[in-house]
Amino acid sequence: MKKLSEERIRYYDDYLSEEIYQKISGQLKSINGVEGLEMTAEPRGLENTKSLQFLCRLFECVHPHLKQVLNQRIEDRKFIDDRVKALYETNTELGLDYFSTDYESIMGLQDAKGRTVIGPLLDDYCTFDASKEHAKVAPVPEYLQGNHVTLFGPPDTKKMAINAMNSFHRKLQDEPKVVEELLKGNNEFPKWGADDEDSKTPMHDDLVSAGENLTHCFTKEIKVDDDPKGKYKLQAEKLALPIKRFPGLALPSFFAFYKDQPIPLHLYDFALHFFANWNRNEALVFYVPKLENEEEARYIRSMLETAETLMKEIHPEYEMGTIRLMIVLENPRAVFRVHEMMDELYPYFAGMSLGWHDYLGSAARLFKEDPNYRIPVKADPDIVIKYIKGSHDLLANVVGPRGGIKVGGMYGILPLDNDRWGDSFQATLKGFFRDVITQMKRDLTGYWVAHPDFVRIGMAIVEAWKLYAKDDKQPLYDLISGLLRDDYQNEVVDFLEGADIEGLDPKDPLYPRSLIVADVGESNIIQNNDPEEIRYNVFQSLQYITDWLSGNGCVALPAFVSGSSVRVMDDLATAERSRWEVWHELYHSRFELNDFLKIAFEEFNFIRKDLSNEKKIVQVKWNANNEKWYPVALRLMIKLMTDREPVEFATQLLLPFTLDKIQKSEKPWEAIQELDDKKYQIDPYVERFIYYFERCAEVNFASSMAKDLVFEEKKCEELIKSFQKEEIIPAASFHGD
Repeated sequence: MKKLSEERIRYYDDYLSEEIYQKISGQLKSINGVEGLEMTAEPRGLENTKSLQFLCRLFECVHPHLKQVLNQRIEDRKFIDDRVKALYETNTELGLDYFSTDYESIMGLQDAKGRTVIGPLLDDYCTFDASKEHAKVAPVPEYLQGNHVTLFGPPDTKKMAINAMNSFHRKLQDEPKVVEELLKGNNEFPKWGADDEDSKTPMHDDLVSAGENLTHCFTKEIKVDDDPKGKYKLQAEKLALPIKRFPGLALPSFFAFYKDQPIPLHLYDFALHFFANWNRNEALVFYVPKLENEEEARYIRSMLETAETLMKEIHPEYEMGTIRLMIVLENPRAVFRVHEMMDELYPYFAGMSLGWHDYLGSAARLFKEDPNYRIPVKADPDIVIKYIKGSHDLLANVVGPRGGIKVGGMYGILPLDNDRWGDSFQATLKGFFRDVITQMKRDLTGYWVAHPDFVRIGMAIVEAWKLYAKDDKQPLYDLISGLLRDDYQNEVVDFLEGADIEGLDPKDPLYPRSLIVADVGESNIIQNNDPEEIRYNVFQSLQYITDWLSGNGCVALPAFVSGSSVRVMDDLATAERSRWEVWHELYHSRFELNDFLKIAFEEFNFIRKDLSNEKKIVQVKWNANNEKWYPVALRLMIKLMTDREPVEFATQLLLPFTLDKIQKSEKPWEAIQELDDKKYQIDPYVERFIYYFERCAEVNFASSMAKDLVFEEKKCEELIKSFQKEEIIPAASFHGD
């Protein structure tokens, strides 16, 4: 029986275990012409003999460096967990308040090697000091200059790709004339973050089609064959510039192995795109996600230098240093090392953006052993305005002065329908204005949006803001009045004319914690342990995980914001953020495990029966395509939110479900347990609870045949009581009591 190589990157064992590899290795096929490479299917799309040879050569060259930085991640995680727990105990013994400047934190602590694991290395880490002669970034190419109003989404299908490319031309019904006037004569074009990371389920077939679609966008050859009305074709001008985001360093492939090692997904995705598009400079811009410090940035630079050197051997006319990078700042460790990361990435660095959902989720993981930590509640519609100012200022005060592009984060709220004057659309537009105005006040170059309908409006707001900043205020007022109802206009104008929130002075001792949003108390919107906040996270997570397992990495899920029903675009980053919020409340005994499990099954039943109402709508409907995935999603969500030693990234549990064998199985949970039963074990207490509630769900679902769609509380209570009488492992065991 085949085994993984002893030279493998051990970090990937948390994703692809020896047990899983042994059971799938029989499906692997050697690839003719590429010695050492085995895949689960014949090459197709951008995969060919030469491109796969290039990929394998690149992997061999960078393997030692990648192994080193990922091994360091393992050591750093242990250091962080041990120190955070010890510091909490010390702070508690000393009676120190969490908001006191005397409260000891992990910031600045050094490991046995003398490395500062988290915290700044420079005094001017959040400013630009010209006297210290920080190097400027290499000149930003013309095609990257200007504002970055960026649609983010995957290139999964040809239709999605064409819609993204044509986003400038998508007009709202009855678009106000001021939009056209503001954009007339504007030579700028939107950007498109073509996402193969958080917005995507990394199944082999989907990655193949995404690679082809994106390349055909650059060659202008993309077209939809079955399009009798000619709806899907590229416009002649003002096309969006695609910027590919490849997966993070943490993810291995489950379909390509070189010398008995999984090929990292970031290398697979980057190398094949680079090989196919080496002679198109505009195609060689990449978003890089989830880097944690300058050491990992150094690896990325080494990867690019190696790839370019290998490419120049094949194509001598290729110019070294052509690639440009947009770094997604989404880790609390990275935020203190922006200067260092920019230096390490020269000449490839072009700019930075802020992935704030991942940013919050990573901070929650960082402080998982400190019960005083609180993540901002997901139900708060003003998270960006209230809590992300420090990171925005850092982009503006460090990246900008050094010549880089500085892009804010995602506005992910969408309306339920296209009724522009309806409550949902108006609430969405009001939030959009507030979000964009906030980021313009903070001197950012652009931001992300979740739907092509908001690109054109967003570009108009930016143009109006430029005029407003020069004291020509009327165009922005006209835009507000043209898009918003009277009841929202004054609110947005007041917000526009008001001052931004006042952040902490960088010299304040609490500033480092403020910068990574680790200084938040109980929310005045809703508490983290409020049953409704728990329920909201569960409701969204169940739908998202189900959709991910079904092959769709992003979905707009219904929510209730500012008194109106809307949709919120969820991807893997938002799902991670949700599970860490709930995990904290359970782990630190601020919410009862039994109550959480009861909510989980109530929401499961709500979705199963589709009890949608005007305030709560099921978006991912229970149907023939996903009915086998919802029970799996329930178990995965419960495991993610209740494991005492949780996986760091949900993908550690999710990626094995991308295997064809699991996807095609009628009983995927049983199939995944056959691959690796240890990996998917659930606490015996929780497992027993699931058993009783599954019985309850069957009773309730059967009752729906009689049109009784009310969850049978009495039946649930009876089952819970009988369950508790069995006196198996007590619930307190989860909390370590």
